[in-house]
Parts: sequence; C-alpha cells; structure tokens
Amino acid sequence: MFSFLDRSVFAGSSALGNTSYINPGPVGAFAVQNPLLLNDSTLFQLEMSGGSLGEGIQLLQGSYGFKIKGHPVIAAAQTIQYGEFTATDVWGNNLGVFYAGDIALSLGTSLVEWRNWRFGMTGKLVNGTYESYQSWAVALDLQAMTRLESGLDVAVLLKNTGRQLSTFAGTREALPLNLLVAFGQKLEYAPFRWALVLDQLNRPNLGLLNLGLRHLNGSLEFLPTQRLHIMAGYSFRRQFEMALSDRRTSGGFTLGASVYFSKFQLHFANELRSVAGRMNTLSLNLNL
Repeated sequence: MFSFLDRSVFAGSSALGNTSYINPGPVGAFAVQNPLLLNDSTLFQLEMSGGSLGEGIQLLQGSYGFKIKGHPVIAAAQTIQYGEFTATDVWGNNLGVFYAGDIALSLGTSLVEWRNWRFGMTGKLVNGTYESYQSWAVALDLQAMTRLESGLDVAVLLKNTGRQLSTFAGTREALPLNLLVAFGQKLEYAPFRWALVLDQLNRPNLGLLNLGLRHLNGSLEFLPTQRLHIMAGYSFRRQFEMALSDRRTSGGFTLGASVYFSKFQLHFANELRSVAGRMNTLSLNLNL
C-alpha cells in the first residue's frame, strides 16, 4: 500500500541506489528523506524531478528547503501517475477513460540534539485516487543521525509509520513500514564517498535464504571535482526479486551524474530495474 513512499524521485538519490540518507553534499533534495541533512548550504534550493517507467507511468517530485523562525524545514510533493485506462461496464462496453495516481505531501525538520545524536521528523499526507475510488493516509518518519570520531556517519530511520484515514473498498491496509540503518564516509585521501544501507530490518525473514543480502544496498560516489560527481549504486533485493530462472539479469544497478553550477545543479540517474527496461530520472535544482 503506497509503496512509492519508500523512495525518492530525486535523481541524485536514485543514482545512489536509494542510499542517500547520510549524504552531506550541497544538495537540499537529499533532505526529503532525512531532514537532518539540511544546513545553510542546502537551504533555499528548489528541486524539480521527473522520471518515467514506460507504459505511461510518470514519477514527479518537487521540494524546497527554508527556515521558519530560524529553524530549517523542507517541504516536498511527490506523485506517481499510472497512466490512462479504459473504463468498461460488466459487459465490456466502453465507458470512456480514467486515470490513477498517488500523491504525498511532506514536511520535515530537525527536532533536538542529545549526546552527539540529532533527531528529526517528517510528516506526510498521502492520497491515492483510482477512478472513483480514493484513500487517504497519514505517515510519520523518524530520523536519528550522528558522526563518530572516526568520521563515519550513521543514521537510523523509521519510515512510514502511520495508518489509512479512509480505504478504497472498506479494507484497511498497512503502509510500507521500513526500519533502516545507514552508514558511510568520504575517504580521507581519495575522492570517493561510500555508503551502505541495511533496510527492511522490521522484516527479519526477508533475506534468510540469501544470507541477509536482501536487506543490503550500497553506493559509491566519485568526486573528481567540486562541479562533477559520478554515482553508482546496487540493490541486492531488487536483483533477487527481478531475477529470472533461465537467464542472467543486471537488475539492481544504478548509475548517474551530477553537475554543479553557481546558480543551479543538474542530476541524472539511470536505473536498471529489470529485463523489461530502465528508468531514467532528471532533476534540476535552483539556488534561490
């Protein structure tokens, strides 16, 4: 139910295989998933992202970081549109067309600090509309993050805890709850930043048959200059879930690049989701 809540459409996050929960780069859109990443260099950026999965499925996202009484806040809107469908009656007569889509509005901020740990929260209002059927839900993300003496960044997130306010057909469904731990670091003497994420820890049986690898996502970011970042990521769970018994596949790999200018940034991501095709995402960030 509302599984789109578990990822960001932003191309920088997509290129890193959805492991950007601790990315300290000068990009405000990373804070959509973790508002503790907001700082003076990432505020007042307007992000606009779009991606396509084919067959008319479109993903869009926008975000903006600002301050309320000196407190950093990020607001975001994310939607997935599933395309156009033909409506028929029980006898197969054409009644026209209808559209289906989901949308989430979110607001995130930091809360308190305690013993080198910082804590944050993101609230979400979610709607799904499929023809004449609608469902509303509220969700809450909780974040905690610290930097160890070794320079290792560590974050713990509980995503999408909440419930439906109204149902599609009288049956209440669970939101995509996700407990995850992220950690990573920039190498001291080389232009690389790595990250690993153990997600879906609230589902301990997810990876028993694969030595727990289905919980693991990783990424590597190459930083040759301040203006160019090249990114790659890998999701073991996507690889296992999209694998075919009769052929090898490369599902789970992501690649991308970011180019930074003084007034704006461009981000591109290419995700190999399955043998059926790829997903390309493009993001524009404006420094306002």
